[in-house]
Amino acid sequence: MSVVAKLSHFFKIMKTFFQKFFIIFAENIFAMSNEVKLLPQGINDFGRIRREGYYYVDKTMYIDTIERDSSYMLIVRPRRFGKSLFLSMLEYYYDIKEKDNFDTLFSGLYVHEHPTKWRNYYQVLTLDFSQVQGESEHLEQKFYKYCGNRLDEFAVKYEDMYYPGFADDIKNEDVVSEKINKIVVRAKACGNHLYLILDEYDNFTNTVWSLKGENVYKSITHGEGFYRDVFKKFKGNFERIFITGVSPVTLDDLTSGFNIAEYASNKSQYNQMFGFSETDVREMISYYVSNGLIKGDVDRIVEFLKPWCDNYCFSLGSLTKGEPKMFNGMMTLKYIAVYIEEGCFPDEMFVPNAMIDYNKLDHLIRLEKDNHFRDSIIKKIIEQGYVYERINTHFPASSVVKAENFVSLLYYYGMLTISGTRGLSLKLSIPNNNVRSHYYRYLQEEYDKYLPVNISELQATFDNAALDGNYTEMFTYIAQAYKNASVNRNAIEGERTIQGFYMAYLDMNPYYLMKPEIELNHGYGDIFLLPDTRFDFVQHCYLAEFKYLTTDSKPQAETDAFNAAKNQLDFYAADAKIVKMISYSTLHKIVMIFKGGDLVRMEEV
Repeated sequence: MSVVAKLSHFFKIMKTFFQKFFIIFAENIFAMSNEVKLLPQGINDFGRIRREGYYYVDKTMYIDTIERDSSYMLIVRPRRFGKSLFLSMLEYYYDIKEKDNFDTLFSGLYVHEHPTKWRNYYQVLTLDFSQVQGESEHLEQKFYKYCGNRLDEFAVKYEDMYYPGFADDIKNEDVVSEKINKIVVRAKACGNHLYLILDEYDNFTNTVWSLKGENVYKSITHGEGFYRDVFKKFKGNFERIFITGVSPVTLDDLTSGFNIAEYASNKSQYNQMFGFSETDVREMISYYVSNGLIKGDVDRIVEFLKPWCDNYCFSLGSLTKGEPKMFNGMMTLKYIAVYIEEGCFPDEMFVPNAMIDYNKLDHLIRLEKDNHFRDSIIKKIIEQGYVYERINTHFPASSVVKAENFVSLLYYYGMLTISGTRGLSLKLSIPNNNVRSHYYRYLQEEYDKYLPVNISELQATFDNAALDGNYTEMFTYIAQAYKNASVNRNAIEGERTIQGFYMAYLDMNPYYLMKPEIELNHGYGDIFLLPDTRFDFVQHCYLAEFKYLTTDSKPQAETDAFNAAKNQLDFYAADAKIVKMISYSTLHKIVMIFKGGDLVRMEEV
């Protein structure tokens, strides 16, 4: 073979090699660019989510709305609704130091195509008061240490926009208020612009109030209290301030020290700013279905999720306009993550840490020895699923003991949500099954103080009812537990009390979605046990109607009550909605008649 032929052969081999190399290289690049995005569970750093390719529900369209509304804003929402992530997004958007990263961080998002005048314009100070632990001693030192460290970090970050040695000057200042003064004075002198982002503004004080008591709380939020003193320094020294928290209670106590924030929580334009809309959830599930991580029908998955984490409304205006209710973000991500990993939803759908810490709720109910009204409010909510009340947007901590403020606090904590109106009052309802289970667990613990229920024995009755259609043991076991508890509680009686007791323990039945006061044919069935669609082996469902008679009722009254209950059940069961819901299962219509605390008649009709 000649030299020319050899060279020709060599170049052909190299050509083939490089063709294959570039094909493989291109395929790898394509695969990397199309890598399925992970769910950002527990990640509140917007920069990390965007740089590492996590799934992100776009909330940047609210930036322009906020800028047009107010320079100083407070919005409160329950825990786990994405407040911290939203504030992180604001920080990256407004931080002048992130200007060169704007395309990397915001490409594909709404604000990338619709930037505002103040993009990457500010030096941003971010504070998160949930990082200050309030349950230990030395509260003031801990608070000042946290604030001082954040101010020192701010000085280091922006030193090149001041003068050499600026960071050392701030670090060498021992007093937090003086650190703030020096930063503000120098910023004005240098033509710098300051933006304060404050997350969980009331987390620290709520913990202090809950664990240390009202006197300690007042000492830090009133007069010359250190917490109030820092807020006074914020006032007038930042061009923009954005604050989030759980309730407006602490801000009300700080009013004379900080009274410039616009309370925007109940404005309809912000109703969907935190949490996920149904559209958001559908798009998220569709994304993972299209990428093969979820197998199943999108509509079916969404419909299954809704009773567990949907149905939040934070604005009457939004409700009036018929705008979407909101999903709790953390709960939604948790359920979808389990579905991706396991191919199905978890057997236990209740999320214990999704809402208010149970101990804090317990503390709120027992703030004083005379807590009868708070206890009765909880029971009323459990028994009928809602209350009518007005939401107070400003009240001090000392007034939480008032009935109307206690209901407002339950709303702020996410234990109630706006579902309608009655005159000038709002209908505040339990939003979903997760929250309802929190209430039921409170009621269970209340009853267990008088006579604990054997959960193992109760679970066996659940098995028999779900698998064999033997409902008698389940209903009579709870009836006996109620009777025993009522004896120990000086004869708690009443149809609503009985239903509340049944709801509390039937909620523990893992085979069913319990639907109290379900609307059927324009009436309301007392309790409906609907088989969970995850368990296709459950062939029985139950619609129960309760009737209550006084202990001195005549026999005819029992007959009349039974006939009335039977007619109601037949009427409810004819609703096309219930026919569709029960699908493959057999419906059992159960009449239960009580005299005092005794179940005197139970019969399937």
